Amino acid sequence: MSHFTITAIDEDSWPQIMRIQAEVYVDIEPEPVETLRSKWVNSPQCCLLCLNERGVCAYLLAHAWHSDSPPKLYEPAPASPLGDVLFIHDLAVSNRAAGIGVGKHMVKHLLEDAQARGFRSALLVAVQNSVPFWQKLGFELDPARTASTSYGADARVMRVELGA
Repeated sequence: MSHFTITAIDEDSWPQIMRIQAEVYVDIEPEPVETLRSKWVNSPQCCLLCLNERGVCAYLLAHAWHSDSPPKLYEPAPASPLGDVLFIHDLAVSNRAAGIGVGKHMVKHLLEDAQARGFRSALLVAVQNSVPFWQKLGFELDPARTASTSYGADARVMRVELGA
């Protein structure tokens, strides 16, 4: 079993984040670094890295959001991170760390922190057949919402309530 550590993103993390994004996303066009960085700049406490013995092996980008409908892909986070909905923008795990629980641990860490910070729910758009992964973490399909076509044809909006 590989050991890993969840930590905050810092300025030096972006080359590794971009490398993992390019490795993982095969069904949708990767986003530019400026778009991804905007999530971190506006909600740094909601953006995480996972490190193992070989360096950065996963990242998780999320930000405060003001709506029950998700934002479009390829657009920067709002300048003022307002709202009580946590939007999970991106979770990417390198192939070299797949299958050892990295993604699950990162999401659980984020959701516990988000609940403590007063977020009422978490929202995401599942892509690349990731619905079963998110369902295992308590997320449910939100049939009342549709994702922007920017996410691809099979994208599905999902949410989980975080409690009082």
